[in-house]
Amino acid sequence: MKKIFFISLIIMLANTKNINAQTGVPDTLAYLQNIVANKAQYIGQPFSILKNSLQIQVKFFFPFASLPYDKTKETSTQFSFYFPQNADEMYLTYPSLRISWQQYLNANQSNIIRATNNNRGQWNVAAYNFITMQ
Repeated sequence: MKKIFFISLIIMLANTKNINAQTGVPDTLAYLQNIVANKAQYIGQPFSILKNSLQIQVKFFFPFASLPYDKTKETSTQFSFYFPQNADEMYLTYPSLRISWQQYLNANQSNIIRATNNNRGQWNVAAYNFITMQ
């Protein structure tokens, strides 16, 4: 009887790998690849159109200032669907979606929002409002 219980417990634990962190999207990578394949419908549109169409929640953002001659310009932003609790979990922010901006954002303002309340890039209303107002 104990063996049957133990085997049943192992089978139940093995099946928990199919539980999704966010409901509605069984395969995050495949979902994001589909968005990339259909990127033409988002290019030139406000960020809110992409954000409102996402079936998963943005949890983390990281601004990139890639112009060597002007680090105050945010040329792209990485959006992830997992918020790392510490530096050792940064690899869990992948897969992610990186958006290049046609009109560069203010990198200084993005960094202020990232640092507010020590949130380390946690997606919040201030970040959403900043990006959608650009």
